[in-house]
Amino acid sequence: MNRERIRFFRETAREIALSTERPAFYAERADEMAYSGRLANASERVAFARSAMRDSGGAMGHGFTHAHRVAIEAGAIVRCEMRPGPECDRLAENALIAGYLHDIRRGEKRHAEAGADFAAEFLRGRLSQADCAIIVFAIRNHEAFRENEPTDDPGTEIVSGALYDADKFRWGPDNFTDTVWDMAEAMRIDPLMIVEHYDQGVMGIRKIRGTFRTDTGKRFGPDFIDRGLLIGERLIARLKGNMEIFP
Repeated sequence: MNRERIRFFRETAREIALSTERPAFYAERADEMAYSGRLANASERVAFARSAMRDSGGAMGHGFTHAHRVAIEAGAIVRCEMRPGPECDRLAENALIAGYLHDIRRGEKRHAEAGADFAAEFLRGRLSQADCAIIVFAIRNHEAFRENEPTDDPGTEIVSGALYDADKFRWGPDNFTDTVWDMAEAMRIDPLMIVEHYDQGVMGIRKIRGTFRTDTGKRFGPDFIDRGLLIGERLIARLKGNMEIFP
């Protein structure tokens, strides 16, 4: 029954999302998204990271689709933050790699640290020490509501901020169309609990609005969150209006 409910809730959320305007980032930063996609397809090093994440299978609802979206949008954010050129390309590539690898140890305690350790070993010999250090730092610092480590290196700060912001963009519409249902399925949670405790559950989502790190994230991140919450509110209202169909 849980699986049937999850499928119904997910389909209902996606139906609502289709009638809701997409976050402004996708229209206003379409060129940067295209740039990131091209860079991802052209980079052999990104391909290694992408394959590693795909082979891992993901954990707790944070699988390949989540990682792919984070990676492409992290690369796009770097491009938004920088002038075009070799340095931008290098840092955007780092952001793409960090995006694919950031949740590769999602099922472990302190998954950011575990993922950073994995990345350090996985990337050894494939990238320069400087690029490895940037990626490892970004992965280690991508969790919400934890103190961010300081850095004096502008490139490290850009990549780390881009990864964090792209990951937190997922707390918008994606949260209600995919993530919560993937997590409910992976953890065998009755999705009715999500409906019944919605107000408590979205407190953290509302708080995330003020945590975006890059100028791009600060401009577009709250819009992601607000559009996601709109989908969530409409979804909960519709489901609560039909609770009698769930035994």
